[in-house]
Amino acid sequence: MEEKTLKEVCEEYRLSDDERKRIGNVINSFMMFGKIPQQNPIAIIDIAPPGSGKTGLNGLALEELKNNAVIINSDELKPFHPKIDEIAKKYPEYYTKVTNQESNPWTDDLFDKAVGKRLNIIFEGTGRNLKLLFKRIQSLKGYKIIVRGMAVNELNCLMSIIERYEGQVKEKGWGRLVTKEHFYKAYEEMPDTIEQVEKSGLVDSVEVYTRSNEPSKPKLIYSTRLRTFQNARQAVNDGRNMDKKAAVRNHESFLFSRPKEKVQLREKREIFDKIEKLAVQNSENEIEI
Repeated sequence: MEEKTLKEVCEEYRLSDDERKRIGNVINSFMMFGKIPQQNPIAIIDIAPPGSGKTGLNGLALEELKNNAVIINSDELKPFHPKIDEIAKKYPEYYTKVTNQESNPWTDDLFDKAVGKRLNIIFEGTGRNLKLLFKRIQSLKGYKIIVRGMAVNELNCLMSIIERYEGQVKEKGWGRLVTKEHFYKAYEEMPDTIEQVEKSGLVDSVEVYTRSNEPSKPKLIYSTRLRTFQNARQAVNDGRNMDKKAAVRNHESFLFSRPKEKVQLREKREIFDKIEKLAVQNSENEIEI
C-alpha cells in the first residue's frame, strides 16, 4: 500500500467550510459557557516549549481568576475534529499539521469572540510565531496583560513529552508526540521571545516560573516588578540551569532501566536517544545550584 503524502492526508480530512463553522460555533458556546464579562478583563498568556508544564500555569491562572476565564489552546481544540481518533491512529506523524488546518481557525475565532465579550482569557502556546503573538497582544485593548513563561531544563521537557505520550496511549489507544525539530525550535526561541515581549512595553507584567515539587503549583522566580534577575531572558536561562540537576535526579533510573526495544515510533526513538545523551552529559558535568 502506497503511503500518502502530508498534502494528501490534509485533503482527506479537510472539513467543509460549513462543517468547520458549525463545529467552531459549538466550541465557542462550550468554552465560553458560564463565563462572566468584566469591566477590566485580564489576559494571561502562557508561553513555553512542549513538555515544560504549561498546564500548571493554566491551573494557577484559573485559581487566580476564580475559574472565570476562557482557556484558549489550539491543542485542546483538535479533538473536536470528528475523525480525530482515525487521524491519530492512521497518521501519527501527520497528526499536528492535519489537525492544525481546523484547530487554528477555531482558536482564532474563539480568541476574537472571547475578547469581544470582554471575558478573562488564558491563552496557551509556544510563542514561536512572534508576529502572531504581538498581533494578539495588540488586540487586547483595555485588558490587563500578563505574559508568563516556564523555565524548565530540556531533559525534563523531553521526559514529560514521552510520559504524556505513554499515558495517552494507555488511556485512549493513541498518543500525541512532538518531533524533536518542533520541540527544539520552541525551546531555543523562547528566551528571545520573552525578551522581545518584555522590551516591547505592550504588556503589564512578564513573569517566569519553574517547576516545584507539585506539578500543579509552579514556582515564581521572576517578574518585571520583582526583579530577582536582570531581565526575563536571564531568568529563563538561569532557571533552566537550576532545573538541570533535578532533571537528572528525577529521571536517571527511568532512562537506564527501560529497554529501547519498547520504543516504537521514530520520533520517540530520537527523543529517547537525546534524553539518554543529555542524562550522561549532565551526570558528568554537574553544576552547583
